[in-house]
Amino acid sequence: MSVEEERCHVFQGLRFDSEPLLCAFVGRWPPGSRPQGATPDGSAPDRRRYHSGMNTNDAQDGSAPSILPPDDLEAKAVRWPTVLGVLSMVYAGFAFLANGCGAASPFMTPYFLTLSGLDIAGFQMAPWLLWTTVGSGGIGMIMAIVLFAGGVSLLRRRRSALKVLKAWVAITVVLTIVGLGLGFMAIEPNVQMQMEIQKATQKLVKERGGGMAVPTQTAEEMRSQSKMMLPLFGLLPLIYPVIVGFLITSRTRLEDAEAWED
Repeated sequence: MSVEEERCHVFQGLRFDSEPLLCAFVGRWPPGSRPQGATPDGSAPDRRRYHSGMNTNDAQDGSAPSILPPDDLEAKAVRWPTVLGVLSMVYAGFAFLANGCGAASPFMTPYFLTLSGLDIAGFQMAPWLLWTTVGSGGIGMIMAIVLFAGGVSLLRRRRSALKVLKAWVAITVVLTIVGLGLGFMAIEPNVQMQMEIQKATQKLVKERGGGMAVPTQTAEEMRSQSKMMLPLFGLLPLIYPVIVGFLITSRTRLEDAEAWED
């Protein structure tokens, strides 16, 4: 008696309800129990019916039957445009708000200092620094709108999305480098502004008779700290553009975009 027949006898002894299906799958039936219509080698229509419910490719190439469902190509659709599009739209929203606050800061800073009680009668920001700050904030808001439009086009699978994002990456890199250079030029005016605020704060504390010690820094300490922190925070805006640039210029993603609409 073969191993397969012994297994079928075991299933019979256990009164397993699926014995016919299991014996048909094994390919051998116990003596005298082969159903009508089974082939001489012991296979049965049940086995053919079992095969019919599986992946037809397995039956055609002669390999073992697969218990997995047929491939769902729709489930394997490319999802990177959706992920990158949503991230770009969220990033654009935060960038728009941040640049808007930056553009308004030259006008809002004196107002908030006055509300705090500081005497800033002699305080005045350098005109070139004021308009540079406003201009850079306005340009940043425009670039945020461009990024948002690119993210929407990416969600809609438009070929133009890659062109928009490439332009945004290139312009953002240039603007960041220019802004870093302007930041070094503005170190001295910013140090003078901080010194004025520090003096006004010390004066206010003395007038109110407070015993609180006001932390003070020398101009050289402020200048040194600015030179150290400016490259770190000035280059942070390059992180996302560089990531986007690498993603949208890869060969695989360019091939995916060829199937999109114009």
